[in-house]
Amino acid sequence: MLLVIITALIPVVILGWWIYKKDSLRPEPLRMLYKAFLYGVGSTFVTLVITSFLAMAGVKLYDLGSFQGAVSTALFAAALPEECAKLLMLWLFLRNNPYYDEYLDGIVYAACVGLGFAGTENILYLLQSDNWLGTGIMRGITAVPAHFAIACAMGYFYSKRHFGDRSRLTAVCVLAVPVIIHWVYDALAFSEGIFPALSVIINVLFVLLIWLVYRNTMRRISTMQQLDQSRMTPPPLPPDRPSSI
Repeated sequence: MLLVIITALIPVVILGWWIYKKDSLRPEPLRMLYKAFLYGVGSTFVTLVITSFLAMAGVKLYDLGSFQGAVSTALFAAALPEECAKLLMLWLFLRNNPYYDEYLDGIVYAACVGLGFAGTENILYLLQSDNWLGTGIMRGITAVPAHFAIACAMGYFYSKRHFGDRSRLTAVCVLAVPVIIHWVYDALAFSEGIFPALSVIINVLFVLLIWLVYRNTMRRISTMQQLDQSRMTPPPLPPDRPSSI
């Protein structure tokens, strides 16, 4: 079991360390990042509560027998409850956090929450798998980085909203963008078993989606770094006035 847990958490540790090093201007205290990670672990339990309410409301959560079922499952059993849970835990963590004083901090903390969820989910998947090593390798290069990138998107829009962009569009994007990315990701993953003849096309689309999400994640991190740098750079001194003497 120890090897399973280590395998499940290796990509989590790598991505957590990577985003920590990206925050080089004013790094967040490690204890706060660990705390954000634990909030992400807690989001897995919040997800269970949300899916339970959806089931009681009559929503059919799991139906992988058709394309429509795969799309519905991707939304109601994964994307919507998981991203709502992560956003709730991110909000609870950041609402009184005195260290949240830079744009990039929103991405860093959101990424830690996302990695907390991803690590917990990864452990559960590997424990239930007959081939835990193969599952761990596959999820380590797909599912865990996907959760990380989706969380970075959430943190990007969360910081924009927090630091002054009060537009309705930004407020909607805080949740809508992560849900849509997650929805498409899982819909493609679930569809492969339904259309085996189209597996090559589906895998190409899958890789393309991951590449686009990765590229946009890098762009958003770079944007936040530039905004933080501009906030810390003092304005230029006014030119000297000509002497009146």
